[in-house]
Amino acid sequence: MSDTSDTFTIDRRSHPDQPSWAEKEEIDTFDQFVQRFWRGDISPDEFKRFRLQNGIYGQRQDGEQMVRVKIPWGGLTADQLELLAEIAAESPRGVGHVTTRQNMQFHFVKLERVVALMERLTSVGLTTREACGNTVRNVTVGHCAGVCPKEAFDVTPYADAVARYLLRNPMNQNLPRKFKIAFSGCPDDLGLTPIHDIGARGVLRVTDHKEERGFQLYVGGGLGPSPRVAQFLEEFTPCDALAPTVAAIVRVFDRLGNRDNRNLARMKFVLNKLGIEQFRKLVFQERTGLEATLAGHLPPIVGREEDRPHHGTPRPPSPSMESGDPAYLRWRVTNVLDQKQAGYAMVHVRLELGDITPIQLRTLAFASREFGDGTVRSTNQQNFVLRWVRIDRVASLHRALTAVGLAQPSAERLADITACPGADTCQLGITSSRGLADALGERFKDGLSDLADEAGIRIKISGCPNSCGQHHIANIGFYGGAKKFHGQQAPTYQMLLGASLEPGQVHYAKPVARVPAKNSPGAVEALLRLYQAERQPSESFRQFLERYGADPLKEVLKPFTELAPALEAPDRYRDFQSEEAFSVQTGPGECAA
Repeated sequence: MSDTSDTFTIDRRSHPDQPSWAEKEEIDTFDQFVQRFWRGDISPDEFKRFRLQNGIYGQRQDGEQMVRVKIPWGGLTADQLELLAEIAAESPRGVGHVTTRQNMQFHFVKLERVVALMERLTSVGLTTREACGNTVRNVTVGHCAGVCPKEAFDVTPYADAVARYLLRNPMNQNLPRKFKIAFSGCPDDLGLTPIHDIGARGVLRVTDHKEERGFQLYVGGGLGPSPRVAQFLEEFTPCDALAPTVAAIVRVFDRLGNRDNRNLARMKFVLNKLGIEQFRKLVFQERTGLEATLAGHLPPIVGREEDRPHHGTPRPPSPSMESGDPAYLRWRVTNVLDQKQAGYAMVHVRLELGDITPIQLRTLAFASREFGDGTVRSTNQQNFVLRWVRIDRVASLHRALTAVGLAQPSAERLADITACPGADTCQLGITSSRGLADALGERFKDGLSDLADEAGIRIKISGCPNSCGQHHIANIGFYGGAKKFHGQQAPTYQMLLGASLEPGQVHYAKPVARVPAKNSPGAVEALLRLYQAERQPSESFRQFLERYGADPLKEVLKPFTELAPALEAPDRYRDFQSEEAFSVQTGPGECAA
């Protein structure tokens, strides 16, 4: 039996109406701050802090803003998708961009247009509040939550409750540094809990013949130039203790985080300084005090169990329903997964580098209503998933997605590359990470097409060491830099190999070679062909790398680490998607402002 204590109840609707994440009053306040900034009543630094707190991020292009729309646990309704389509259609790039934090971003927005954009987001319950700045950022959830055959339970409502509790909470408005929380409910840990300040994994325990829901909590994870794996905090945190425990961790970090050196301000450095035992002691003391002082004021958690939408009874697909088209059959294998609810499937909608056009957003909204439950989930792999698709309607969904270019195969496979915006828009970007991703993508359509659908290998690219592209958790990772060859500077990438997030075997990728940007696709191809030729039966890519050894791998990659003089190969000294001579052009990053 499930725990049905007064702390939380079970709601069996698929997606009960969610209260809005937005507040109209704060948009008026933002407008007032903009007017005061333009009048010179407040300094640029004061306005920057306020702007970031409200999800508006300065680009490297002077006067241009990136607007980050917060999507708690990745959930969007069809109505929200249609509004995002309208915004994308009016944005200069003509696309929305899904991030590794499950948010949606719009680039090249003028400051004078931000308030109107915020108001439109409010009309469908979305907000930009605390999507940037020294706050608790978007609370993310593995996209299979609620439909995963292996999950302990659906962690979505618990993540939702934590996100609502912390949003606009005074304890969360001026932290030493940004703070990230993720939830997973399945053993595959699609929420990526080891890389977060708080990672919560749903677990069940039985006490006195009674089944109880709770969480294993991990703390102090993070990527960036000094990556750390989250450390174990508590074996079982009951659901009714989740909110006070999260609040206690945030408060301890707020008190002890380094406010003098932002490079040492993340919570992972507090753990390094104190050690996990002392940190655990402080958190539990804080939690005891909060449970006493906030009794009756902590948010109730309404547990939820997914239930099928009213689209008729699913039936096995007949041969006439299933297409024999090779493109469909390939997509069916790589992008469609059975749900734990019999007769239904979860369908991955793979996006190229996280970008999605207005017509694609509108089609996704239509598909969610016509084939699913009226919602989608964004993923931390820069994709979307449709859930509750009847098995007998998968082929029809494929035809609808194909019409707008949303039926790309290889979702969550080797050809599905993750990349941050890099030097295209980010002030900290050194190299064009998207350009490298495009070049690699072309290889998987041509020379490496036979490996495009390989499972268990992911490529992730960042344009600088900060790991917004999550290169530390990639099987093949890259982060951008620069180096002089024959006296002339060229864009380069540090190549990292061999990450693992498997429970009990968590470790980040290790650097093996520094490769000029234009040599990087060739280095990847050489590495993958080596794996293809010499792997043993059933040997994973990670196992192959460990068996083959670091030094022999470096020898394989060595030919790709040098450049001929610029007069002989001028293109090799330019970055992807650029005709100009390369030089490092970075500005003051706002990630830690």
